[in-house]
Amino acid sequence: MTTPAHAPTDSKPAPTEHPEHPEHPEHPEHPEHPEHSEHSEHSELAHPPSEHTEHSEPAHGPIEDSELRVAAIEQELSALFRRSRSASLRLARRVHPDMDAAGYALISQIELGTGTNGAGTRASDVAQVLGLDKSTVSRGITQLENLGLIERVGDPDDGRARLLRLTSTGAERYEAMRTQRQTEFRAILDRWNPTDLADLARLLARLNTDLG
Repeated sequence: MTTPAHAPTDSKPAPTEHPEHPEHPEHPEHPEHPEHSEHSEHSELAHPPSEHTEHSEPAHGPIEDSELRVAAIEQELSALFRRSRSASLRLARRVHPDMDAAGYALISQIELGTGTNGAGTRASDVAQVLGLDKSTVSRGITQLENLGLIERVGDPDDGRARLLRLTSTGAERYEAMRTQRQTEFRAILDRWNPTDLADLARLLARLNTDLG
């Protein structure tokens, strides 16, 4: 008994059906996020773009302004004092090549203290005006005496006291130095207008009074 041959079938398994999906583009575009747009707009309003502005000096209060002015004056006076010390030595050499700056201060005060009567001035008064002790003044006076620039004379008001005054040689040399110094000052100050010169003289006198 033969087995019956099976009839060939053309049927193939039915393809499994899947739900349709929309095709995705190769480079999908991101949808806009309204939340992000609102945040960006808010940030721009909160922090507006800065514009380039000119640099302005910070404001100072009255105390700061006063301190700045005092500091500036102190700096200029320090420079003036340094110049004065070197100028004193230069002027001293004009009076006598062996005289130093301290001797110049002494002879200037002796000449100033002598006044128009020509009697002279006390050594103690010179020491007080210059703010020096008597021993320092005494050494300086001895030096000036040895240079032949000053001399000791009797006090017409007190026979026991001695006064200091310039000798004829000292007075001549000192006057020549002062004339040259004034010429140099005039060459500098001639560039200033009269109002500034008057203000300078007035303010320097006030400063000297306050410092004294």
